[in-house]
Amino acid sequence: MSFLFRAALVIGGLSYFAMQRDGNAPPVADLKAAAERQGEQLTALAGALPEGMRDVAAQAATAELMKRLSTQTASRDTLLAVDRRPEWRGSDLH
Repeated sequence: MSFLFRAALVIGGLSYFAMQRDGNAPPVADLKAAAERQGEQLTALAGALPEGMRDVAAQAATAELMKRLSTQTASRDTLLAVDRRPEWRGSDLH
């Protein structure tokens, strides 16, 4: 999943710089203003919810976030049990 996020970030950055080179990219101030408008809209949407519903939504979002963070493993172990066995050092017959 992090690969997809990194790929999207790289592709987005390269696209932005390509647009800047052509002169078609929006200024950074416009992008910042758009992000602030979206933040205000989310705040207004959350404020429109009743108090109890807002608390339940916040708890559900927090629980989902914690579940997703706890299931991701940091290890990329690709070895099988066969790979971990000691080397064969001769005949098994004694």
